Amino acid sequence: MASQTYDHSEFVSVRYYLGTHGCAESTARYRFYGMSGTPNLMFNGTHQIVGASAADAQGGQYMDVVQSRYYDAAPVRIVVDSFDPATGGVTATVTMYSTDYTLSDDFFHFILIEDGVNTKDTHVTRAIISDTISLEGAGNEAPFNASFTIDPDWNQANLRIIAIVQRQDKEIVQAGSSYDLPTSSVRAMVPFSRVKIGPSSGVDETENFTVMNLGQAGSFTISIVIDLAPPGWTVDFSDSDGVSHIGPLSFDLNSQESTTFKANVTPDSAGYIRYHFEVTSPTLNKNLEVPFVYITDDVDALLVDDDGGNGYGQYFTAALDDLGLSYGVWDLSSTKLSDDVASAMDLLIWNVGLGYPSLDATDRVFVAEHLDAGKSLFISGQDIGWDLVSGQSGNTDVAFYEGYLHADYISDDVNRYDIDGVTGDPVSHGLTLHIRGGDGANNQDYPSRVARVDNDGFEMFSYTGQDWGAGVRSVDSVSGAKVVYIAFGFEAIDNAADRSALLSAVIDWLGPQLPGEGMSPETPPPSQ
Repeated sequence: MASQTYDHSEFVSVRYYLGTHGCAESTARYRFYGMSGTPNLMFNGTHQIVGASAADAQGGQYMDVVQSRYYDAAPVRIVVDSFDPATGGVTATVTMYSTDYTLSDDFFHFILIEDGVNTKDTHVTRAIISDTISLEGAGNEAPFNASFTIDPDWNQANLRIIAIVQRQDKEIVQAGSSYDLPTSSVRAMVPFSRVKIGPSSGVDETENFTVMNLGQAGSFTISIVIDLAPPGWTVDFSDSDGVSHIGPLSFDLNSQESTTFKANVTPDSAGYIRYHFEVTSPTLNKNLEVPFVYITDDVDALLVDDDGGNGYGQYFTAALDDLGLSYGVWDLSSTKLSDDVASAMDLLIWNVGLGYPSLDATDRVFVAEHLDAGKSLFISGQDIGWDLVSGQSGNTDVAFYEGYLHADYISDDVNRYDIDGVTGDPVSHGLTLHIRGGDGANNQDYPSRVARVDNDGFEMFSYTGQDWGAGVRSVDSVSGAKVVYIAFGFEAIDNAADRSALLSAVIDWLGPQLPGEGMSPETPPPSQ
């Protein structure tokens, strides 16, 4: 899907096969990344996704990863200067753009691939030639050349070169290719988070971001579009001269020339705004869009959208709207949570859906610090326990799961879709939920069985007809942090009224509690 959405100046991919289409270099790369299981995807050398759900087969989770890195500014540029598929000869040049970035004994790889080997297999790695690279100082260059041995069975017309610069820690900092590139192309480089938290008054100015023309000289138009905002909010933008604009602005750029812009957001209430810049030109194959979000620091709750691009956040926001609460939405596919979130937000609502990983290492550090500070969390996801406890995902962290969610993962995929609240429980009492059909997401492939792991936790839901826990709420006896964890998807509840009822009860219970106050004066129901 990414190859269909982005051109080869924006996204390139290679496939490392074992077996029929494999080669020694593919096997070495497979082992270099510690890969196991299929499908196994590695983005930029550091972001690994193992396995996929039915929803992921549509590409949402993968596209989110690409989109989150699309606007990152790279310190170097790679140009494949020449490639002869008949002889295997190839040359390339790496140019340093950054004034303070250094490459020292890092790696440069020429990867020879063949497209369209058959109707199923493409971007097949045929061989790799590697070298080292040391480079610093803006404008300095490092030339490379190599010669591949071309197998006569390969289709020379389908051979391509991918060139990458890779750090010793495996991060790929830039890629180039021998693919034909569009004659008209612009890119945006945003060296700061595109999601920001700030006050609900005054004017917030973003930092400057860069629009660069990678193609032929041309004329372009930039405008700013509000996608979602509360009444009374406004946004305009400033050009490189500091002049403010509300409507579209036309500008010219020569090849490899750039200019800068910034947004100015004026909020009028607690809430959040989604907006984007759009760069257009008659010569562009597609418009360039650069999305931003501004969230005020006084919202009632922050929804962390971590479902791998599957769109389940809409079920949470609809319930929040129904309850009349102010909120912001932080999409983890755009950027990781910042220190501003840690200081401003007391209540996090974490939508995992069926995304993998459920909570990665960075997420877990953030959640741990949030809860250690005595704050609150509502987290929903059908495979959180499997991901963190089973040992099969490559994302295992039993200590976090048991220590912060106070839960014991029992089993995966219970094949039960009716859920009962626990009599007397302050959250689930009187609730009977159905997580299949209706107007819910109808996506419950792996609802899990869980239990409390210690006396800080209480089992708050069970699957109908079984003594199987479906959720745990807890009050940490040290920090006072409150957590509601359900081992199924909130989004799958089959009607809006029940979704609102559950979220209302959760938020009512997740009230502020000062660290050191200890447990609430409540005891587990007799059934526990």
